[in-house]
Amino acid sequence: MNEVRALVEAFDAANAAGGRCVLATVVSVEGSSYRRPGARMLVCEGGTSTGTISAGCLEGDVIEHAKRVIRAGEAVLVEYDTASTSDEMAWGLGLGCNGIVRVLVEPLTPDSLYVEALRRSCEGQTDPAPVQVTTVYQHAPSNPTAARIETGARLFIGEGGEVGREKLSGEAAALLAAEVRALSFGGATSGAHIFDADGAGVKVFVETLLPPVPLVIFGAGHDALPVVELARGLGWQTEVVDPQARPASLSRFAAADRVMLARPVDVAAHVTVTPRTLALLMSHNYSHDLELLKFLLASPARYVGVMGPRKRTERLLSDLAAGDEAFRLRQEDRGRIYSPAGLDIGANSPAEIALSIIAEMRAVLDGRRGGMLRERRGSIHGGPSEGERVTMAEEHAMPVAVA
Repeated sequence: MNEVRALVEAFDAANAAGGRCVLATVVSVEGSSYRRPGARMLVCEGGTSTGTISAGCLEGDVIEHAKRVIRAGEAVLVEYDTASTSDEMAWGLGLGCNGIVRVLVEPLTPDSLYVEALRRSCEGQTDPAPVQVTTVYQHAPSNPTAARIETGARLFIGEGGEVGREKLSGEAAALLAAEVRALSFGGATSGAHIFDADGAGVKVFVETLLPPVPLVIFGAGHDALPVVELARGLGWQTEVVDPQARPASLSRFAAADRVMLARPVDVAAHVTVTPRTLALLMSHNYSHDLELLKFLLASPARYVGVMGPRKRTERLLSDLAAGDEAFRLRQEDRGRIYSPAGLDIGANSPAEIALSIIAEMRAVLDGRRGGMLRERRGSIHGGPSEGERVTMAEEHAMPVAVA
């Protein structure tokens, strides 16, 4: 299940039972850490929790802070500094990442706007609009008479520019909105930032809440089952399209979010593909794949994986070009085609092949090559280096022969 969905469901269950909840969010990281900013954990009265913010070394201590926050009703910022922490404390917490992790621990009200934003992001709509959320985690006015922005105050900016706020004055909201829009124009959309407010720094965490990754699998053979299983484990939105329109596929793929029985010529009328869609072609029927590949190349799909040998994909593309004078394989389309689909991990069984494909898709989502971490230069959570970007561009130019 998607982490966000699990958190929202736990929050709803606690509210229905009359219990209070606290949300712990990683808002800033310096150096190494297991989870990136944005990792969340919900803690309910009694100490039960949903989600994780580390590899298990911080959760116990954060739960103790959460219990105090529930009693006090005020948000706190907790900092874990493994670089300067005493050996005794580091040993007790199980630390050792040599980094600084800041965690915002805040009480949640039943009508929390943030939880509602999280809820909308995982409702499973075809393509819900993203929402940019700015969370204040620290503000110390230089002037004692100046108004302090409350820890845990939030600003919401929708895709259309509409603004919402929580625990935030109109003046402060306008100031933060201007700063966040300036960040967006500069290309920065997430992470910890410091804004100036009347000469004092306001430390905020900016994130964009996106809907689950949409994966559409064209083909309903047994080898599609482990693909669905792995994708569902990552919280992705899965759809299986059976081009043979067999009713048995409805029950076989009950774990998928949606199963569509549609012949290749009817797919365009029943299947929605967006620029965020990952598509996998695995019908194992050449004529079906020919029609479906034509549909996918005309769509804005971000990833088009094709099962089978590279020569088979070359033949598919050659036949498309020969059968349709209007068909043109653009350079950007070459960059979206991954054939054979998957990373080179020596996969052989259906489960191993599914693992290699899902791993490749995940790498593509983050602009990575999918290599071994021990060979990576710099932070494992950073973006691709210049060298990696060049190599990725070369890889995307898949050598396909088109007649």
